[in-house]
Amino acid sequence: MFTEDDFVAVSKFLKLGVKISLKNPMGQYPVFATSFPNPKGGMVKIETNNLYDVERKLRVLLASDVPVKTKLTPFTYLGTNFEGVLYCTKGTNDYVVQETKNLFGSPSNAIIRSAEHFIQLLQ
Repeated sequence: MFTEDDFVAVSKFLKLGVKISLKNPMGQYPVFATSFPNPKGGMVKIETNNLYDVERKLRVLLASDVPVKTKLTPFTYLGTNFEGVLYCTKGTNDYVVQETKNLFGSPSNAIIRSAEHFIQLLQ
């Protein structure tokens, strides 16, 4: 089980409007990527092969030295060929997993799952 402390940085940045793209999260070569401007005018680009590495890099930006504890694999329900985006809606603060391409490679905007708390999306 995941706890509220597992992905604190990811949930904070999602609430700020940052989107994280997911590609093939349960496959052989998963990609979790995001890019956003920093306060100094530069760009922050993160591209890793798991959500825990995204959390580690975002905690560095928050100057948090709390270690990230690797537990279960998140997003197991998405399967191998999933391509989508993870974001937080403005106003309602709901976290959303949205599909950008379906299994056939066609563009899609289907919302796969939404939840009030980020950890509810992971299982």
